[in-house]
Amino acid sequence: MRHRAALAGAAALVGLLVVVLAVLVRGPVGYPELGLADSGVLVRVLVPALRTVVDLAAAATVGGLLVALVVATPAPDTVPFTPTGRRALGVARGAAWAGAVAAALSVPATLADSTGGHVPLGPDLVTTMLARGEPIGWLVAAVLGVATALAAGEVRRWTGALGVLVLAVGAVLVPVATGHAADGVGRDLGLATTAFHVVAAAGWLGTLGVLAVLGGDARSRWRVARLGAVAGLVTVASGAVAATVALNGPGGPGAGLDWTLLVLLGAAFAVVAGGVLWRRRAGRVAWPVDLALLAAVVGLSAVATRAVPPVQAAGATSTPTALLGYGLAAPPTPAVLATSWRPELVTLTLAVVLAGLYAAGLRRLAAEGAGWPVARSVAWFAGCALLVVATSSGLGRYGPAVLSVHIAGHMLVATAVPLLWALGAPIVLARRTLREAPPEGPEGPSEWLEHLLAAPALRWACHPAVALVLVVGSPALLYLTPVFALTQPLGWLQPLMTLWFLLVGVLFLGPLVAGPPDGPGLPPIARLTFLVASMPVHALVGLTLLATDHPVSRTPVLPADGGAGQIFVDDFFVRLRLPWAPDLLADQHLAGILAWLLGDLPLLAAVVAVLVAWSHHARDEDADRRADLLVGLTSR
Repeated sequence: MRHRAALAGAAALVGLLVVVLAVLVRGPVGYPELGLADSGVLVRVLVPALRTVVDLAAAATVGGLLVALVVATPAPDTVPFTPTGRRALGVARGAAWAGAVAAALSVPATLADSTGGHVPLGPDLVTTMLARGEPIGWLVAAVLGVATALAAGEVRRWTGALGVLVLAVGAVLVPVATGHAADGVGRDLGLATTAFHVVAAAGWLGTLGVLAVLGGDARSRWRVARLGAVAGLVTVASGAVAATVALNGPGGPGAGLDWTLLVLLGAAFAVVAGGVLWRRRAGRVAWPVDLALLAAVVGLSAVATRAVPPVQAAGATSTPTALLGYGLAAPPTPAVLATSWRPELVTLTLAVVLAGLYAAGLRRLAAEGAGWPVARSVAWFAGCALLVVATSSGLGRYGPAVLSVHIAGHMLVATAVPLLWALGAPIVLARRTLREAPPEGPEGPSEWLEHLLAAPALRWACHPAVALVLVVGSPALLYLTPVFALTQPLGWLQPLMTLWFLLVGVLFLGPLVAGPPDGPGLPPIARLTFLVASMPVHALVGLTLLATDHPVSRTPVLPADGGAGQIFVDDFFVRLRLPWAPDLLADQHLAGILAWLLGDLPLLAAVVAVLVAWSHHARDEDADRRADLLVGLTSR
């Protein structure tokens, strides 16, 4: 194993060597375009070199956790992890520490890179960090890396490793939110595709490298090949889309040429690595060669983050395009909302994947000759379709610019979609269609689902009292405090907020409407009580928006120099400078009405669903009692 680890380390050094060579060949390119002074060759090498270390460490962390979770798995009802899985957790822990250290060192390195080679101290340090954003991203990534390393050392069960994987993915994504993809034309598409790209690439490279170092049986290699095929496909597809978005800039001929050449060179290395991987399956090429090529791709990608893509080249763009990533030419009339589609890739991907998995379950039931209620299927697919409409139609496109449209989309995601999904009974379908692993075989999707459903954190979050606090507190915290005004300019945060509202709605309505997965749950009268108790929050939000005499999108801002006692007011909606901009207070009043109606109408439908189920259950119990009585009389 030590020999294999040394070979993997040598492959990583190839990535660092590529960084040094690329930086020396390029020279101080990109600094004049960004209005920055050359920071010197040492800083120019150090910044992408540290990022390469972070990316390679992130891949090893994610790969180690995936090997422990889904590759080298034990037989059912035995130990939580195999010996290979435990060694993989150790690799993930060590890699997380290395990535955290490199991310922490990237904070002063990126500060020096943006200030001509020196690190500002005192009050200028905070001002520079806030102005650039990238150092803050690295600081957060370092904190998440430390948390990942500490948590990986305390993992005792499958769900614990899954939680650590979530932390590791978060550490991977934080630098993306402060990188090139978060700015410029098409930033909404570029940010999502880049996020998919870096996560899939980390899983692809990480699982390949960790299993190559640790070794594994034929089944583990087969699972890595399947996982790598999916991750590789996502990596290539998302990378192509992200590159296309970045190339669609407003600059003239030659804009972003340096960035384009680096991306094309990295793509060429990736193609060669794919060919080497294919030949290695036949035993013709050693695995260190493949890892070295992939490490070179990582190094070139790190150097490309210091170049200026065409999408950020100087050019004339409208204010909405600069702030949102796309233009909004017409006011949001019903016809415009119905026809102005723009894909929100995170929720669109989620809806497509969930619909595909449900369809696969239905197909397996049909192959077995088993039936399934049509109403459940209709409800599930309608929920997936509604999620797409709420986030990728005009509701999603105009939501960041118009409060009433934003409220409408969020209320549908938070209440209507979770209700339809609860009526679809996906857990029942999964348990009927997922095949259990054989007694001597490794765990599979059926066992992983049961591990997830039995997780203490999930059971706690699904408790009606806890879920009620989340479903009541989330909209109140967002719309009745300055949180909305402070987070609205952060475009990368919008998909996360949507996913949070969706998750909270699922945790609340799922157990109340469909019942918990492991038992009958609360009696119907208790379910109705919790549902009715959640309804006043939407009325409170709506009435507050109606009664407030100032737009909730405004927030006071104190300039960095103190402003001589003067406090300015910042409003993201005003900054958009839309030619058809609505009256903010009038639109806020409409948002209050929509929050009330769209928030409570699905809950009212949930109450009706519980009442109907209660009625059917009572009728079935009466029928059973009459049947028992008839049997008793007949037996006499």
